[in-house]
Amino acid sequence: IVILLTMKTMNRFILTLCFCTSIYAFSFSQVVSNIPVDSAQIKEYERRTKLTRIDGKYIPKDLNDALMELDKIMEEGAKKKFQAYTEEDARTKTHFSFGKYINARWSIQEGSRLTAWFQKCKIYNFDDMIDCVITAYHRKLNDKPIQFEELANYYYKKQMAVTEKLKKEKELRDSKKRKKK
Repeated sequence: IVILLTMKTMNRFILTLCFCTSIYAFSFSQVVSNIPVDSAQIKEYERRTKLTRIDGKYIPKDLNDALMELDKIMEEGAKKKFQAYTEEDARTKTHFSFGKYINARWSIQEGSRLTAWFQKCKIYNFDDMIDCVITAYHRKLNDKPIQFEELANYYYKKQMAVTEKLKKEKELRDSKKRKKK
């Protein structure tokens, strides 16, 4: 019961965070959610985004700092295996392993200064943040240009497309509701 309650609380926090981020990021479009905003959760998120360490682990301040940290903590064998993947395989085959590690170590979903940095760069989706770290690290290991602006633009456009799709779906649902009345 405690684990379920904790998961429920965490899910609610994540959804609330997504809602708040969406309002900030997409203030020009209507965002609809039935989730009430909890000011305590927002304050906790804001507190976490200012910390250099969470649970004793260093939190990178930006992508370059994250890449330097990965160089320090990754074992050489793991680096070589990761480097040998194609970029697409690195992204898809490691997202639910290496990506989970990145998320847990740097508190991407719960909020950290790295999360806040990505949001300032218009990358709002947690999976996109993780994917960006994975892609950039793979490019770094393979001596390829990281091209962060290109990556950030890709993730931003991807999120805008999702937002637009959700907006159209909501408009369609609202239209159907009005016709029923």
